[in-house]
Amino acid sequence: MISDEAETFVRSFEAAWAARDGEAMRALWHPDGLLFTPVVDRPVAPHELPKLVAAQIRIAPDLAWHLLDWAARGSLVYVEWRVTQTIAGTPTEWRGMDRFLLEDARIREEHVFADTTAMRLMAAADADRGHLAGASRACVSPTPMIRL
Repeated sequence: MISDEAETFVRSFEAAWAARDGEAMRALWHPDGLLFTPVVDRPVAPHELPKLVAAQIRIAPDLAWHLLDWAARGSLVYVEWRVTQTIAGTPTEWRGMDRFLLEDARIREEHVFADTTAMRLMAAADADRGHLAGASRACVSPTPMIRL
């Protein structure tokens, strides 16, 4: 894949998120592609993307996806991003990275890498939302395994 094709793909992906349009997202995929994301308990097929995007927006109506950086090598494209949203009344953000395997400029496979701990904990009824929101903004674990 040449750099122009990769950039066109990244800009199309960014535009689909900006529009919060599940159909535009689905159009970027091969029909038999698979999405692996920590926010769903199984691989997601492209025809399910409109439903997934709608569910994410229903949970956090102000959800916004922000492109931070990207890189490409061969048929692989890496996208670094930040999501801002309000969960249970508390503004929060989290960062992650997606690894795309493209074929004919369409997504064959996407792996989302992100620590969703703060988001999951924030949805809990007894959550310390201030602590969790601060941890997510600082890109540190709200439930660290190691304390330095």
